[in-house]
Amino acid sequence: MMVAVHIGKAASVAGVSVDTIRFYQKIGLIKSAGRSAGGYRLFDGEDIHDLTFVRHAQELGFSLTEMKELLALRQKHHVCSEVQSMLKHRLAAVREKINCLSRLEAELATAFRNCNRELRLNREIKHEDCCPLLTKLDRVNGSNGSKSVSNRGKPGGK
Repeated sequence: MMVAVHIGKAASVAGVSVDTIRFYQKIGLIKSAGRSAGGYRLFDGEDIHDLTFVRHAQELGFSLTEMKELLALRQKHHVCSEVQSMLKHRLAAVREKINCLSRLEAELATAFRNCNRELRLNREIKHEDCCPLLTKLDRVNGSNGSKSVSNRGKPGGK
């Protein structure tokens, strides 16, 4: 069994910051630590294990609420189906994020190619004078911005 340690050592061992530990305690994610005679927070092996568990759950992308639920489930028996359901939702969210990032990557690559093509076609255009992407974004933002502004305040306008 590990001897109780101060918050700095607990943070170091668990791989989190002191501020993170304080925050987790404040929101009730982990239990408040005992105190030394001098008023310092003391953490035992179980506390550090909880902190490490939370850090790993966070690395997997679980929210604070989900981490709290996982900590509670860890104390129960026969919870595999509940954990599996949480994993299924997390996996779906990650896959959606990957799809969004793939679309973003394609859009950026297209913009990059278009910019290079525009500069090659118009050799007189210098990077300092004009950027095709910035020009395009100005046009797009200008038309979208005026549409959304013009519909504000009108009944049924979106």
